[in-house]
Amino acid sequence: MEPDKDFNLTVGLRIREVREALQMTRAEFSEKCDLSESFLAAVESGKKSVTSKTLYKICTSMNISADYFIRGKGNGFETDTVLELISSMDKLPRESALRILREYANVVNALEMKKK
Repeated sequence: MEPDKDFNLTVGLRIREVREALQMTRAEFSEKCDLSESFLAAVESGKKSVTSKTLYKICTSMNISADYFIRGKGNGFETDTVLELISSMDKLPRESALRILREYANVVNALEMKKK
């Protein structure tokens, strides 16, 4: 059974989004994940699908959950990565991280308001 082409494209676009967010070229990303550059290009364009083994290589090499590539969460890679990191913490460190993020967001918002 052949995977749905739309699904292949969606996964490929998410892989490209991750690669670009990490500011890596296809050559750098494919080398780190032990993939050929031409295969990576075909995956990113939705022309080829990734096997579970290939997805495992990408996830372990980039320290990213397969959940993002398969299901996405609509927030984008960087936001999903931060959410995943925070949710994996124990209660006290998670509360501290959230407090720091809130304070940072408040400062950024205050600076934006001053610009207007």
